[in-house]
Amino acid sequence: MAGTRTVYLLDPQNALFEAIEIKVGDQEAINTELECEAADSLRFDDHHTLYFDDQGLCRGISHYTMLDGYPDPLGGKLILAANEDEDGAAPHMDLAEALNRFHCFRPVMDPVIITSSTLRDGVASFISGVSQFTTRIEPMEIKVIDFRPPMF
Repeated sequence: MAGTRTVYLLDPQNALFEAIEIKVGDQEAINTELECEAADSLRFDDHHTLYFDDQGLCRGISHYTMLDGYPDPLGGKLILAANEDEDGAAPHMDLAEALNRFHCFRPVMDPVIITSSTLRDGVASFISGVSQFTTRIEPMEIKVIDFRPPMF
């Protein structure tokens, strides 16, 4: 498809990693897919760039992503693209290979239930209630989708 290139979109909120088409050299297309006003980027490897929402960790988050070799968590959706000076428009690795570098996590709240019982006239009554919540961080399994048609 002329004027477009294939990129990989990681959507941790929906637990999806997919190949999509965006317009070549269109920063607004990247911002639209990332659902952000301003995207930042970092070097993924010698042949690829990773784009992310530069405000992804500044508001309430329901997930985050860690990238092998990068010390900080990333919030929101991510786009992996071949460097613009590389031959070909698509990333130089398949989706599964790229996904191995990403680790997505989400917070989980678990209720702590307390119970008590009383015995009155030979009848036992049980009462339970939530006394508090504990939180933990849980890894997310991401589903790979090979291709989504362009939205433009």
